[in-house]
Amino acid sequence: MARFKEAEQRLLHKKICLKCSARNAMKATRCRKCGYTGLRTKAKESRGA
Repeated sequence: MARFKEAEQRLLHKKICLKCSARNAMKATRCRKCGYTGLRTKAKESRGA
């Protein structure tokens, strides 16, 4: 997690394209880069092994 709430919002409040892994705005319905409509929200916690 980020140190500051503002930084956390900027880093983690995004959607990720399932096809090309581009970062998109939360209000996006399709990818800005490839146009694919399959988007997921960015993971809020790290994926520890």
